[in-house]
Formats: sequence, structure tokens, C-alpha cells
Amino acid sequence: MTVVDSREEAHGSSSSMVAAAHRGGQEVIERWADAWRVLCDEAVDGQPFYRPEWIAAHIRAFTPHAKVVLLTVTSAGKLLFILPLLEEMAFFSGVPVRKLRAPVNGHSCRFDAVRHSSAQGEAAVAAAWDYLQGLRGWDLLEIQDVLEGGTISALALAARKNKFHAVQVPNLTNPYVPIPSDPAGLKKLPVNARLRGKLRSIRREVESHGGLKFLRVENADQPVLDRFYDLEAAGWKGREGSAIACSPNIRQFYDEISRHAERYGYLCMYTLEFNGELLAAHLGLSHRGRYFSPKVAYNEKLPQYAGGHLIVSEILQDCASRGIAEYDITGVSDEWKMKWTAEARPKFNYYIFRPGLAGSLAHTLRFRIRPALKKLLQRARPARELEPGTQ
Repeated sequence: MTVVDSREEAHGSSSSMVAAAHRGGQEVIERWADAWRVLCDEAVDGQPFYRPEWIAAHIRAFTPHAKVVLLTVTSAGKLLFILPLLEEMAFFSGVPVRKLRAPVNGHSCRFDAVRHSSAQGEAAVAAAWDYLQGLRGWDLLEIQDVLEGGTISALALAARKNKFHAVQVPNLTNPYVPIPSDPAGLKKLPVNARLRGKLRSIRREVESHGGLKFLRVENADQPVLDRFYDLEAAGWKGREGSAIACSPNIRQFYDEISRHAERYGYLCMYTLEFNGELLAAHLGLSHRGRYFSPKVAYNEKLPQYAGGHLIVSEILQDCASRGIAEYDITGVSDEWKMKWTAEARPKFNYYIFRPGLAGSLAHTLRFRIRPALKKLLQRARPARELEPGTQ
């Protein structure tokens, strides 16, 4: 059963916007999916991770019984803004709060609301906040893994203007590689000169023994997916239990998003072989002029070939040939990634607290009292270390 609470918000003299909260289960996502996809195509930044199939797959795999709250803003029947949230009771700094949170975890890569790229889209963010601040039943809005300058950033700014406590907490940065269109520019990648030289030496060696087999796969064929899962599980991720193959829920998620990515034309898997041996593979996405790599794997039994780096080199050449301008490495700024680029985008977590006992107390404990106590302890520690007998 879906419950809809809506309110009309006027913006300008000739148009009106209707903001609404649609409550229910997974069916809420499916009901809005078609209009949502159209909005993603016309959005400021319609990345694959913000699309309805990605959000629905996440909920089905990790929180199948979650209470969904889908915030929409429309004008004359056209969707201009959408924000999927999950409703739950939780503790925040020991305070029980009614929380609306983004449907994300470590497999989500990033998150944002989606807004139309027009001036109407900007007005829709204001309408969404006007509606949200009057919506009952929440103390904390928690949204994680948002790139700098996204729609949630604009929503948080609107909240601050209305005297809500809206806190922006830095997260780990997200590296990316601008892809040169000319061969001379490609030869300057990776930016790490030592790695660049190492890859040239490896290429000379493998070419003298039969060469590499590099493939791009745009179909979610199960044997190809299984081969990727097996390669990932054969390494350190398998040993620590974090590989896709180690969890039925995680495998369900990647199987589903791969099928949807194929259906909507943005699946882009890569494999790299040497003498029949799989050196590396990417479960990737190619969307709106960018290549993303949510999951990568390499053959740890053949470190001498640097398969994880070698496949990136091949992928960049393939992307350049197809007019793709950026390789978004998607995850955090790990050491190996920063050998390819000096560029990284800031990413943030946002916490917006509704005025009231629970929201105010949670904000005060986490962002005022706890930092103050931490500073006091840091100041007291050197003094104790100087006392006789403390060495």
C-alpha cells in the first residue's frame, strides 16, 4: 500500500510545483521509475548510481522490508526532482531518532537526489525543502557519499537558511582521470613516471610471448559475470570475505544491476588475458561520456604483469577511441589509483536535524559536546605525560 502526502508550492507567477512524499515499499520506486529515468537523462548529473534501477536493486538486496519515502516535485505533471529515502528508528550519539536516510552502503559508490538541469530544477530543490521541513515523522535526515556541489548540497544550504542544523562532514575523496583524446596525451598516463615505465617493459615482454587479449563486453552474460566473481574471490577480498561471491545478497545486487545496465545501454565490462590466463577484469559502466568502475579484480598470482594497472591502460585507450572524456575510478583515493591521476573530487556526508528535543540533542552531542571533549582530552594528555613517573 502506498500513502501519498502532497502539498502545492508556488514558485513564480505563472507556474506551480507540487511536492509529495510517497510512502510504501519497493513498489514506490517502480511506480516512478519511467519518469525518474527521463529526469536522469535531463538532469544536472544523472549518474548510473542515482537511477531507479540502481536504488531498487539496492533495496531488494540489502533492505527488502524497508519503509520507503520517495520525495518528488512535479510541475504540470513533469518530474523535476526526486529523492529516495528509507525511514527507520535508529540511535545517533546514543539518542533515539526517527531517521530518513539515503539507501546506500559500501556498494552504492555514491548518492544524490536528482534534479532537472533547468531553472525549474533549481526551484524544485527549494520546493522540496519547503515541503520536507513541514513533513512530520523525522528528526534526522542522513545522506552519505555525496559529491561536492550536488543536489543534496543545495538542499542542505536551504536547510541552513531556515535555521536547521545542517552539517557537512568530509568523506574520502573520489579520484578521476581526464582522458586525453590524442595519442600523445595518452602516452603521459599514468602520471606516475615509474609505473609508466614499468608498463612499457611489461608490454614488450608480453608481446614477445603472444600478446594480450583485451575485450569489452556489453552484455550481462552469466558466464562472464561468474568469471569476474571467481577472479575477485581468488584474491584478498575472498580471503577476508568481502568478495561478491562471498555473500548471496551482494551477488544478487551485482547480478541485478548488471542486467539493468545492459538493458539501458550502459554496461561496460572489460577483461584482459595473457596466454589464456585472466590477468584482470572490470565490472564497469559507460554513461553520459564517462566510464565508471564500481568493481575491479586482478590476478594476484601473476603480480609480475601488474594486471590491475595494465587493464586500466587498455581501458583508457578504448575510452579515448569512443570519445569518452573521463574515467571515474569511483572508489576512494587509494594509493594505486593516485598513480594514474592527480585529480579527485571531494565527497561529503550530510546530517540535517529537525528542531525538537531528539534532533537538537543528537546534534548537540555529536557536533558540539563530543568535539569539545576531544579537544579537552588532547590538551590534557601532554600535561599528564610531563608529570613525574608517567614516562
